[in-house]
Amino acid sequence: MSVFRKSFLIRYQEFIFLFGVCLSIFIFNLCLEYKNYLDFKQSKHHLIENAVLLQNYAKINKNGKKYFVLKIKSKDFSFYTTTFKDLNLSINQNLNLRIITKNLTFKDYLAKSFYVPSYDFVPLQTKTQNALVEYFLNQHKDTKIKELYGALFFALNISPELRNDVNHYGIAHLIAISGYHIGLLFSVIFFILAPLYSFFQKRYFPYRNLRLDLSLMIFTLLLAYAYLIGFVPSFVRSLIMAFFGFYLLIKNIKIFSFTTLFFSVCIALSLYPKLLFSVGFLFSIMGVFYIFLYIHHFSKYFNVFINAVFVNFWTFFAMSLPVLYFFPLISYQQIFGVFLSMLFVLFYPCELFLHIIGFGGILDEFLLKFLEFKLYATNLSVNFWIFLTYILLSLLSIRFASLALLCVFSNLIAFVLISI
Repeated sequence: MSVFRKSFLIRYQEFIFLFGVCLSIFIFNLCLEYKNYLDFKQSKHHLIENAVLLQNYAKINKNGKKYFVLKIKSKDFSFYTTTFKDLNLSINQNLNLRIITKNLTFKDYLAKSFYVPSYDFVPLQTKTQNALVEYFLNQHKDTKIKELYGALFFALNISPELRNDVNHYGIAHLIAISGYHIGLLFSVIFFILAPLYSFFQKRYFPYRNLRLDLSLMIFTLLLAYAYLIGFVPSFVRSLIMAFFGFYLLIKNIKIFSFTTLFFSVCIALSLYPKLLFSVGFLFSIMGVFYIFLYIHHFSKYFNVFINAVFVNFWTFFAMSLPVLYFFPLISYQQIFGVFLSMLFVLFYPCELFLHIIGFGGILDEFLLKFLEFKLYATNLSVNFWIFLTYILLSLLSIRFASLALLCVFSNLIAFVLISI
C-alpha cells in the first residue's frame, strides 16, 4: 500500500469516527428532548412562572379587531402568544401565565420557539437588571438607542421598529451577538493584554507560550461574558466553534477548510439539536462557508488588506439571496451594510471603551438620524427551488472558481429588480 493511500485511509477512518461520535451524541440529545417533550405535554394547561415579556405590539385581524402579539421568554424556551386584552405590560416585565400545549408538535418544542394559546396572565414585579447593564444603558435617554446598545452588548431584545431600521441597512448580523463579536472581543483583549503579559513573561516565566496563555485567559473571560448575557444561543454556539477552532490551531490542523466547518456544524448540532430549526445558525454557517469559498479560490491573488475589503463585498452579495428567502425586504440602502461591517471593527471597541468610562451617549444624536434615514425598499420573494438550487450550486463551486463567481454575482439581479 502506497504512503498516499495509507494516509488517505487513516484520514477517512478519523472522519468516520468523529462523525459517528457526533451522530451518537445528537441522537442521545434528541431522545432526551423527546422525553422532555412528552413530560411537558402531559399537562395540557401548563403553568409558566417568572417568564419575561420580550415583545408586545398591536395588530389588526381580518375582522378589523385589535389584538396584541406577545413574545415571552421562559426558563427553557421562547414562545409567541396573543390576547385581545390590553394588559398594560412593559418590555422585560415578569409574569406568570398558563399556556395550552394541546397542538404543540415535537418540532416546535425542539426549536424552543413556537406559538401557543394562553390565558390567566399575572403580572409580577420586574426584576432589577444587572448593575453593569444598568450602568451601560443609563448613559442613554432615547428608548431606541437603549435597545440598540442593549442588543449590541448584552443580547437584549429589540422592538419591531428598531429591527425594521436595522434591516433597511442589512446589518442585523452586527447587533446580534455572535461569532463576529467574539472575534472582535478576542482581538481587542489580546491587543490590550499582550504587552503587559509580555513584560512579566520575559522576566519571570520565559518558558511560557504567550499566545496560548492569553488565549486561555480570554476564553475564560468570554465564558464569563456568556454567563453575564444569559448564555444566548447565538453566542454560545459561536463560542463552541471558537473553542473547536482553537483546539485545531494548537494541534496544527488547518482551520480555514470546509472539513473543519463541517465538523464544527456537526459538533454544534450534536450538542444543541434545536439549531436544526435556527435561521440564525443557518446564516452563520453560510456566512463562514462563503468566506472560506473566497479564501479557497481567490485570496492567493491579493494582499491581506485587499482581501479584507473584497471578502466583505463577496460575503454580502453571496448572502443576499439566502437572506431574501427568509426576509424579503430589499433596498439599495443595504449595500451600505458592506461599509458599515468594515467600520464596525472600529465602532464596536470604541463604543465599548466609551461606555466603560461613562461617555457612551456621545453618538446618540447621530445614531438616531442614521436609523431614521430610509431609501426606497420593496419586498422580493425568492422561490424555494431557486433557493435550493443556489445552495447546491454554491456547494459545487468548491470545485470550480468560475461557478463560485457566477453564483455570488448572480445576486446582483435582485438589486436590478428593485427599480423594475
